[in-house]
Amino acid sequence: MVSAPPCHGGGRGFKSRLGRDLFFVRLGSSVGTSVRLKIVRSTVRSRPQPQPRSYYRFCRVIDLNALLDVYVIHFTPLENRKNKLDQELSGITDVVWITEALLNETKIDFSSEERVLGIAPRLIGMDLGINSRSLTRSRRKAKVEGYKLLFASWIHPRGEELVASAIQVRDKLPTGVLDNLKQHLVALDRASKSKKPFTLILEDDALPRTDALNEIADFLTRAKSRKLMLFCGDGAGLHRTTSDKPGDQYGIFPTRTHCSRTAVATLYSKDVILAAQKLIVRYGVPDWMPIDYLLQVAARKLRLKTFWQDPSWFGQGSESGEFQSSLR
Repeated sequence: MVSAPPCHGGGRGFKSRLGRDLFFVRLGSSVGTSVRLKIVRSTVRSRPQPQPRSYYRFCRVIDLNALLDVYVIHFTPLENRKNKLDQELSGITDVVWITEALLNETKIDFSSEERVLGIAPRLIGMDLGINSRSLTRSRRKAKVEGYKLLFASWIHPRGEELVASAIQVRDKLPTGVLDNLKQHLVALDRASKSKKPFTLILEDDALPRTDALNEIADFLTRAKSRKLMLFCGDGAGLHRTTSDKPGDQYGIFPTRTHCSRTAVATLYSKDVILAAQKLIVRYGVPDWMPIDYLLQVAARKLRLKTFWQDPSWFGQGSESGEFQSSLR
């Protein structure tokens, strides 16, 4: 497995249906215990300086386990990563660790078709190019340049190579990266059989920011539970650009393009999980495309807005230097 797969570089601000003077506190923290979170409301109106938490009183209780499945993609020899994430997640929600022992749990049909999930190489290449160019310019400008190259590819002698050069070489992924892809597909398959409205899939180098899990609980009580593919982890140097909308109270904004960020942390609504699973079963998946690219192709096929978050709830430990990348 690859714990830090090659990544490249989505959320509409969800308007609050509750007051903003809310926070969550643990009612317990023992490992393996279903823990509930209190939403607590201030006894006074909003003030320029928020009251300390000791001033807040009980309002109602939410069981995060009823809303969210959490899967972690993990290569078992990397025990330090599991120990770190276990500590961060313990007592908040049940976590399912998808290890290399589960690689064969889900039957995966690898496709050799030129199209991926029914999407032509030109469009795949254009989307990847937009993501790459947004590292150095606004996403709007990168998108305009992408469409110019797409149109030019139909008349230029170089043809498809103009926009799809990044996927011209279709060599089978290295074993570690391929295992990472399979583990994500196992997690998606499991999530499709769950009755919970949301699924969070993490890689084992995901590092929750301060109060990230409290914010996720808050967000899930407010968000529309459909058409959500939120890349809530950072990495690959990809951030909000000058042409993107400002983030909402959680830093979430839409990218206006079918762009994935990294697969270190992705939050899905149930309808997106089911639709993506149908695509995988219908078309199969290529053994040369890493998971973050595949998610981008799925977003285009499903005509989804992708959502990003900046600052994100999860950092990428293998990029920040806290963990060392390990390929096998």
